[in-house]
Amino acid sequence: KLADEFRFVKAQTAEPLTTFMDFIAREKMIDNVCMIIQGALNNKAPVEMEEKLHPLGVFEGLRVIMSESFDVQGGFDDVYRIFLVDTPIGSYFEEYLKECDREKDEMARAGIETSQVSGILSKQDLEIMKATLKKAWLEDFNAFVQEMGGTTAEVMGHMLNMEADFRVLLVTLNALNTSLSTESKLQDRNALYPSFGYLYPEGTKELRKVWNETTVRAALEPYSKYLALFDQVKQFYEAESGEGRSSTSFQSIEDLIYAENVHMYEMAFEQQYHFGVFYAWVKLREQEIRNIRW
Repeated sequence: KLADEFRFVKAQTAEPLTTFMDFIAREKMIDNVCMIIQGALNNKAPVEMEEKLHPLGVFEGLRVIMSESFDVQGGFDDVYRIFLVDTPIGSYFEEYLKECDREKDEMARAGIETSQVSGILSKQDLEIMKATLKKAWLEDFNAFVQEMGGTTAEVMGHMLNMEADFRVLLVTLNALNTSLSTESKLQDRNALYPSFGYLYPEGTKELRKVWNETTVRAALEPYSKYLALFDQVKQFYEAESGEGRSSTSFQSIEDLIYAENVHMYEMAFEQQYHFGVFYAWVKLREQEIRNIRW
């Protein structure tokens, strides 16, 4: 129902609102693409995952992949062509794959061959890949919004800045007690931090060095709002590391961010003549759906 309403509203739009709504849908496209790649790596046909896909992130090429005759195990050539060439998120994938390939081989390359894609996608951790693509999408969306200027840049810019900060906190806290907090993997974790937001650049610079709860708290000291959030969820991560009670009795950072976001999206409707209300409307409807499912 949300996807139908979204498409109905988008059908009435003119530029630059049409592109703005395209950006909203791109986030769901990334989720769908990552889910299909994960299914392919687990030898599942894309058609089996059809009902798990987010309807907002459905695009033309996805219908080809969802057909019964499509064999994703035959290689990633067709997937490469559809995802990286025929979709709005293709540029994010292109950059991601080039970066992965650069790490593997420092020699400069003009581009990536389709034959290499399968190897790269198979080796990369899917969650890290999704986080990297979401970071690229956020930065692209923010650049577009700032270019528009006016009240849209003010209201939507604020929401995207908060979104970027929350992403930094999510990545940092979820990396605690994992291999991503070890010195050798810090660079992989830090690559997931968006290059804008209220924490950027000073706060992000400090958070790049953290590896445990104490250093996280010290880095967040100048940011009272985020420090308060961290203090509320600290017990959850302590419990996860084996100290104290079960982590199920505490709130995670995701739970608090959902609550903070709802308030932020509601406030977007207080201003007039800006596109941020469309983003806020979609996000609030998604939260309604989450509430029903929970």
